[in-house]
Amino acid sequence: MKILPTIGPETIKSKNLKYILNKTEIVRINSSHNTIAWHKSAIRKIKKIKPNSVILIDFPGVKPRTKNIIPLKIKKNQIITFKYGNNSKANEILLTKPLPKKIKSKKFSLDDGKYLFKLISKNKKTIKGKSLQDCIIKPKKGLNIPDSVYDNRLQEKIYMQYFKIFSNSQIDAIGLSFVQNKKIIKKIRKKFPKLILISKVENSEGLKNVNEISKFSDAIMIDRGDLSAEIGDYNLYQGINKISSYCKKYGKPLIMATENLESLYHNNNPSKNDIVSLGHSKQVQSDIIMLSEETAVSQKWKKIFTWLTRFIHSTKNNKTTKYSEKIFWEIAKFTKNYTLVLFTKHGVMFNKIFQDNLENDVIVFTDQKRTYNLTKYYKNTHCILTKKFDNKNISKFYFNNIKKYKRRIFQNNNFAFLITISFPKKGATANSLSLIEKKNI
Repeated sequence: MKILPTIGPETIKSKNLKYILNKTEIVRINSSHNTIAWHKSAIRKIKKIKPNSVILIDFPGVKPRTKNIIPLKIKKNQIITFKYGNNSKANEILLTKPLPKKIKSKKFSLDDGKYLFKLISKNKKTIKGKSLQDCIIKPKKGLNIPDSVYDNRLQEKIYMQYFKIFSNSQIDAIGLSFVQNKKIIKKIRKKFPKLILISKVENSEGLKNVNEISKFSDAIMIDRGDLSAEIGDYNLYQGINKISSYCKKYGKPLIMATENLESLYHNNNPSKNDIVSLGHSKQVQSDIIMLSEETAVSQKWKKIFTWLTRFIHSTKNNKTTKYSEKIFWEIAKFTKNYTLVLFTKHGVMFNKIFQDNLENDVIVFTDQKRTYNLTKYYKNTHCILTKKFDNKNISKFYFNNIKKYKRRIFQNNNFAFLITISFPKKGATANSLSLIEKKNI
């Protein structure tokens, strides 16, 4: 597994940012927090320090957030109205976005399900509830209403606003919040073909349509906080397993997000629950563990990052793929414990190679920046951006590049497997598997 740290007020400091970028090639920025100017400045700073870093920026979805500027103290049994609009009265909290178009639940929550409210009444612009506990509502906290259906047209409008805002920024991947079906993914793909699209499955509609969402996305992110608050705690475990199975069905990278190591905020060691949760993330074939507030705002970000790095290395193992429908991939599965060397332009073969829980080290050569960026989201994968493929002398091109990176390819074994396309045609994945030996390079 790899680590995806979120850059925030703590890690944007030059010394801290250089440390992070020396340890990873992928970083995340969450546009739901801080100002647009801050995010644009952060992107420039990241690219200046490490031009080849791959920046994922989360675009906010249709989930309403509170507009309070200061923390609000709420008492148990206090009646609070959440309202979409510009003017508020006593015991009213304004929201940033409209309420879902369909509301079925009798309860709702704030801050990823931490603070529960019993629903008293609702209409198009307001939802009133009784607080089930004392709580402090911090600014910009999300409102979750289980089993709700959100407005796809509003979702698309919000995305396009943010695409326009960041049009001149050097971003490489987009985290699409609250994706509910494939339609919006396909639309964005046509308009922005060079960007990596990472769909965040966060509510019941997204879970229902996870098969098609996985098929048309470049990667899937499981936001366990929102997902739990939207589908219910009792359904979270099975929901994660379902998302993982469809994600891996199409050979897509899986990112596990939200509260992975928050117990290290105040303790010297992570909780047993956090450790077991990380183990479950590995079992469901996660490629990446995302750190949110752990690296964005925690002063213990370095300790958290280091602990997770050690945990990942300590649990690394080697497993072979389980099955394949075509004879080529049946043969390819016997490459366990050997490094795989791939030459690919558009990464079409990735869907087959990463379809199961591949644990091999993978070295990818590509002349396409988008493919180069996409590989950063696959575990155990290192990518080299080459000059344009020399199709007239392709064997020589393969040999020269393998020779150049010989030490990296054969660092663990004197043999490696080269997977390529012979007699290529449009849509071809791979059809050539070669055993290469160190002494012959």
